[in-house]
Amino acid sequence: MTGTDHPILLDIISVAIIIFFLVYLFVLHNKRKKEKDLHDSKLFEIETKAYTSQMSPHFIYNSLSTLQHLIMNDEKQKAFDYVSEFSLLMRQTLDNSRKSYVSLDDEISFLKRYVGLEKFRFGSSFDYQFNIDAPLKINNYNIQPMLIQPIIENAIKHGLAPKKEGGFLNVSFFLRDDMLECIVDDNGIGWKKPNDSISIGHESKALNMIKERLNMLKVTGGKPGKLEIIDKSQGANPKSGITVKVFIPLINPL
Repeated sequence: MTGTDHPILLDIISVAIIIFFLVYLFVLHNKRKKEKDLHDSKLFEIETKAYTSQMSPHFIYNSLSTLQHLIMNDEKQKAFDYVSEFSLLMRQTLDNSRKSYVSLDDEISFLKRYVGLEKFRFGSSFDYQFNIDAPLKINNYNIQPMLIQPIIENAIKHGLAPKKEGGFLNVSFFLRDDMLECIVDDNGIGWKKPNDSISIGHESKALNMIKERLNMLKVTGGKPGKLEIIDKSQGANPKSGITVKVFIPLINPL
């Protein structure tokens, strides 16, 4: 080996070391990224399950009060039917709290049972209707649970129940590409307390939580959802009530 070969050999070794170091950094970066993605995914799943385990304590308390009223008035059959539906709803809530995703059919069944119990409790305050887009009935789609129930709860509690009579709740589901669009529309008094100045800008904690969950979907690599709140009293043709549109990513359509 000549003297001129040494610089060339040193250059080759130096380049090899640099390449090795760059490859090492690349592998280390990918490993850390995978660990972070796995951590974020697990965190997301834990937080999702925490959210889905929540049911308004006011709803549970009021349901038990309704049951007590039926028993005191000796309305045994109504009491039996009510406690049966309430028990099924609580079972669905507990089952969903252990899942990151549920079938759309199961979620709609849960929502119908919830609205039916509220209709029973508030009597003639409102009627309701569910509309489901035909393509959603054909395919077995999955979604995150408990994203829609708080919206319906707000519509009934703050919009329809104070109206006393003539209220109507329309819950519609549409397939928009690979997203579920759910529209919760009511003709209530709006989401403000009677004789109060609280406007729609004062959103409930539940709605903020829904927004956070939709944002978490985006952060963890999922497709972003969206929540839109429309005050129907505003605009060229003012009407009473609120319309809420929530766009939820569909999971693993089969």
